[in-house]
Amino acid sequence: MKIKRVISVVLCVLLVSSAMVISAEAKKAKKYVKSVSVSKKATITIPASKSSVSKSFKVTVKVSGKASKKFTAKSADSAVASVKVSGSKINVTAKKAGKAVITVKAKGKSKKGKAVKAKMTVTVKKAAAPAPKPVDPTPVNPDPVDPTPVDPTPADPTQTVVDIPLYQASSVFNYAPANVEELKKVHRADEILPNEVDAAIEAGDKANGRFEVVALYFAALKAFDPKNPDVAYEMMEELCESPTTKILGIDSFNAFSRSAMKDNLSKSYKYKYVGNAYFDGAEPSNGYTPSEPPTVTLEDYVYASQTSNQYQTQVYKIVTRFKGADTERIIQVYQDSIDGKWYIFSDSWKSFTADMKDPALKYQAQWASEG
Repeated sequence: MKIKRVISVVLCVLLVSSAMVISAEAKKAKKYVKSVSVSKKATITIPASKSSVSKSFKVTVKVSGKASKKFTAKSADSAVASVKVSGSKINVTAKKAGKAVITVKAKGKSKKGKAVKAKMTVTVKKAAAPAPKPVDPTPVNPDPVDPTPVDPTPADPTQTVVDIPLYQASSVFNYAPANVEELKKVHRADEILPNEVDAAIEAGDKANGRFEVVALYFAALKAFDPKNPDVAYEMMEELCESPTTKILGIDSFNAFSRSAMKDNLSKSYKYKYVGNAYFDGAEPSNGYTPSEPPTVTLEDYVYASQTSNQYQTQVYKIVTRFKGADTERIIQVYQDSIDGKWYIFSDSWKSFTADMKDPALKYQAQWASEG
């Protein structure tokens, strides 16, 4: 009798355990990812006036039960097109011409416990700059009957040529910010935002931050050291990455930016003088040594600012004229509509790291000996 009871108890336990296992497996089977779908192909064209452009794409994740609908996205070539997840969409930022495969992967598993993926091939094209208008070959005076030369006198003698003044600003450095903490103390919001094309200028130049952010960029160049480049990188991130770029998913100062900055500034000890080259008094013959006190003089571009619909603000061009080149150099800046600070637009900062006239040989020899 005792043996029969023991056998009965064992059988009951086995039946209950089997039922629990079957129930758990059935419950698990009801909770899985059925499919992930996204556009298989997409073409993004970068306008000639921009260095990058972003576009959103809907991702659909079908599940069974209460399985997670979350997903990840990865680009096979971030140099061509990078990708970020935003809710039920992916934001793809096109950067240069080429093709990149975007892989969207569900965080949950399929009914058989396998990964569920979908792929989209993004083709990036760069729009060509508009061709110049052809010159009209027609002669000024084509009438063969009357060969009288055309009188160069204007038809309306009351018309006159008017010189348009360019707005300039000088920034005097009591000290140059040497790291991002010191830079943030100077990089502050302006008191007004330009709501019209040149409202900042017409309002009495209260928004002088458009000049100050360029002067702070020179401080970042001065802080660059190839042995410890992160100090300058952090300063550049502060000057390039605004709240707007973060909302739009635009990585304004990324790994490629760091690489370009390091490559340009490390060759021929360029980092020793590039930060000083744009200061008043600096020239090749004196090793780009600024006058005292160190002062930067900048001016507005001759043409008015342009509207950026993507950034929802005005973009200004700032000009610097220096002895390191025979022509001026231009950088673009804008006042962010969220925090009121001025930032460097896109990658226009790169023009200021371009080649310039070599300093005198004695300075090159000095820097070479310093290592």
